[in-house]
Amino acid sequence: MLAALLAEADWTARDLARAVNALGSAQGLRLRYDRTSVARWLGGARPRPPVGHLIGQALSRRLGRRLTPQDAGFPDPDLTGGALGSALHGGDPVHRLAALCRAEADPARRAELARAVLSAPPPVVTDWGRRPVALPPADPRAPQASAAAPVRLEVVAARSVLLGERHGGAHGRSALAGYLATDVVPLLTAPAHQAVRRALLTGAAHLTLLLAGRTSETGHPALAQHYYDIALELARAAGDLGSYAIVLRCLSVQAHQFGDHHQALALGEAATEIAGSAVPSAVRAYLYAGRAVVRAGAGESRAAAADLLAAEQHLARATGPEGPFTSYPETALRYQRAEVLSCLGDHKAALSELENSLASRPADHHKARTLLHAQLAHTLLALHDVDAAVDHSFQALRHHRQLAAGSVHGTLPRLAHRLAPYQRNPHVKAFRERLRTTAR
Repeated sequence: MLAALLAEADWTARDLARAVNALGSAQGLRLRYDRTSVARWLGGARPRPPVGHLIGQALSRRLGRRLTPQDAGFPDPDLTGGALGSALHGGDPVHRLAALCRAEADPARRAELARAVLSAPPPVVTDWGRRPVALPPADPRAPQASAAAPVRLEVVAARSVLLGERHGGAHGRSALAGYLATDVVPLLTAPAHQAVRRALLTGAAHLTLLLAGRTSETGHPALAQHYYDIALELARAAGDLGSYAIVLRCLSVQAHQFGDHHQALALGEAATEIAGSAVPSAVRAYLYAGRAVVRAGAGESRAAAADLLAAEQHLARATGPEGPFTSYPETALRYQRAEVLSCLGDHKAALSELENSLASRPADHHKARTLLHAQLAHTLLALHDVDAAVDHSFQALRHHRQLAAGSVHGTLPRLAHRLAPYQRNPHVKAFRERLRTTAR
């Protein structure tokens, strides 16, 4: 099977090994496979987990269709058992959320969870109109959920977003998982009027989406995908089209960040098409901006420019209340406009957008400022202004030191790697040394 797929992909053994190593690196795995490794796989050797999945993922990207380890001739055994195994491989979204969050909140099980999910990523299903989501029945012994309960969930979500901006995604990640497991899950199985039930499902979807984002930010994209999948099901169970589209958009951008342009485009297009005109203008702006980024990454320059224009027009018409799921800041659109412009090679225009975005960010939003200074450094390097790039690199490091360890995973190492060709420059050398001495 593997030999046939390699022939179809027009890949050599060395090509596959390089692709697998790159995918592993993106997920925090240090892999050193070469053509002899692939020859052993072709001869019947079984790669250790999760490499079978990485092989399937690499071939999926090359061939433009989803392939599993089994399609490549490798078994994909369930390495987990009990509640965690059930959470990874099936069950209703509420029980899956409970099992994953309990493991996440338990330091003794957290590492096991991160390892297990690498071999069991869920498929991403984008069919809004398929059969209803199966939810557990209400527990008649539990007290009835009041109309105040979903309001509390949205307050917690807003607070979580603010703390994440100030302290990074690693801050309070396990606490958020614990809150979902001990406070939110019981609300989802409590008796409630239909309107309250739907609002609770939306609130749970939002909190699960935030946990997914924090999990991805801290370098665990496979686990994040499980949370995104649960958030999709909760939003669909709530009948909340806008939240469903927002989750798809987040999945699209994650795929883009890991170089899976085919998946990123499919998800970005699904998000905008499913939402249509049925969601508020701010949400439509957010969706179009995300699709602009992934289209630019795929080289679709005209389509990306059209999406940016659509995002600007929808944002100009937005009148919704302030909130992480009801509004879209102009400064965020500027950042994503810069991403599009950089992808399309217009680095001077991207620089201007980044500078404007930075100027409007609060001083204590250390996560955004870390990312903005890092992106400014990359953009200035593209413009061959090394000294200015180093100045922003130092600023990125300064703000990064205010974040919880593990936040914005990989941002500074990528910057150091980009600066490596200029290591004879004394300013570059000073930055790399400072980074080395402050590495966590």
